[in-house]
Amino acid sequence: MRVESLRLTCVRNLAPTVLAPSARFNVFSGDNGQGKTNLVEAVFVVATVRSFRTTQLADLVAFSAERAHIAAQVQSHGMTRLYDLELLPGGKKVRLDGKAVRPLSKYFGDFNVVLFAPEDLQIPRGAPVDRRRFLDRAVFNRRNDYLPAMQRYELALKNRNAVLRRAADGGLPPRQVNELLDVYDEQLAELGCAVTSARIAYLGELRPLVQAAFFEITRTGLVADLDYACAGKRGMTEGAPSLDAQRLALREARSKDLARQATSVGPHRDDLLFFLEQHDAGSFASQGQLRAIVLAWKTAELQLLTQLRGDPPILLLDDVSSELDAQRNRFLFEHLAPRAGQCFITTTHPSHVMVPAADRRDYRVSGGSIIQVDPSG
Repeated sequence: MRVESLRLTCVRNLAPTVLAPSARFNVFSGDNGQGKTNLVEAVFVVATVRSFRTTQLADLVAFSAERAHIAAQVQSHGMTRLYDLELLPGGKKVRLDGKAVRPLSKYFGDFNVVLFAPEDLQIPRGAPVDRRRFLDRAVFNRRNDYLPAMQRYELALKNRNAVLRRAADGGLPPRQVNELLDVYDEQLAELGCAVTSARIAYLGELRPLVQAAFFEITRTGLVADLDYACAGKRGMTEGAPSLDAQRLALREARSKDLARQATSVGPHRDDLLFFLEQHDAGSFASQGQLRAIVLAWKTAELQLLTQLRGDPPILLLDDVSSELDAQRNRFLFEHLAPRAGQCFITTTHPSHVMVPAADRRDYRVSGGSIIQVDPSG
């Protein structure tokens, strides 16, 4: 899989750009604030129709423009397709090979990206909501049906919480409150089972790959591990709660939820757990070890998608090298070189990217302009 050409117009601070990236490592260097992350974001957005920086795609539109345009010509499994995304103040237009895409799920499947951003390095010590998003982003890459399931779950959750708030305000009679909650509880139980099952199944696939990658990146002999906390219990080995168990948990929590005006059980309250030598990594691991765990996750994610699709996904590394010491940075690129396909890498200095000149194409980013340069010069 590779991006053969990338065209950007009015995307944040970036000048109108047309790139023909290398099939291997594309290194974009420059000072902070020049637009390097904007380029990585554009590739991520045209592949996933989501941003990792904002919930509003209209934020990508340059201040002086009314709309932005991102187009990528992508070669995958011997076939070339054109992915086209136009961002408007009130919405978006998504096209595949020049045609509108309905349903949107047809857009996904043949253009996969794995993103590694600096904020990912804080995931083990971050908030559970950030770990859930981190996990969901990976599961979506693995399963095209996961995003619609998650969106349906979030809609049912929003509706149930609205009923809980109206009940507290006296806006609904008790009988109607219970009737509505019965309906939404059934929806949440079914959709919650689907979401939790997908998360746990994904972690089961990824876990051995993370352990192997951590061993290679750190070369310390220490063991990293993963687990999933469901309803306060570690549950990856036991699997997702049954439909009946989900129904019972919601029913038992109803009185508490009415008092708090929020739903207290379900995958929106679960957590992804990281361990080092069977201890909670967020509490016991050093900063360098935590970074290595997340590096191992990302390289494992890359490896899993390659095994499943038969083709490496596009790898996006946003200024990760600056967060690592020289030894771990070298181990990272030694680990990635034989496994990665096409990569887009941003850095403050090209020397941080330890790959040979024959496998790379270097660009300088300054004031939103992207110019190819000779790395030896």
